[in-house]
Amino acid sequence: MTVTLLESPLVADRAHALRLAKQVIKTLDQKPLEPIIAAMLTEGHKAALSAMAVSRDEPNLLEQFLVLCEEASLLSGEDCDQLGDAYVDARRARAA
Repeated sequence: MTVTLLESPLVADRAHALRLAKQVIKTLDQKPLEPIIAAMLTEGHKAALSAMAVSRDEPNLLEQFLVLCEEASLLSGEDCDQLGDAYVDARRARAA
């Protein structure tokens, strides 16, 4: 049986999802999201990730996390766009 995000204790609410995403943006370390995403994935998500692996696209854990949170209505599309943009900006700043 697949646990959905709403059934998962790993992300309690919008504030918790925002804290997790902002921590990744701050540190640029996505590894803490791995167990959370693994618990949140449905069979459909796993199939999509398998397709990405075949095409050799590198998975972005923060992006996956944001999509899953949006699907579970924990974050709005606007929240996800802003957090995604902030992550890209942080990576660019670190690379500069």
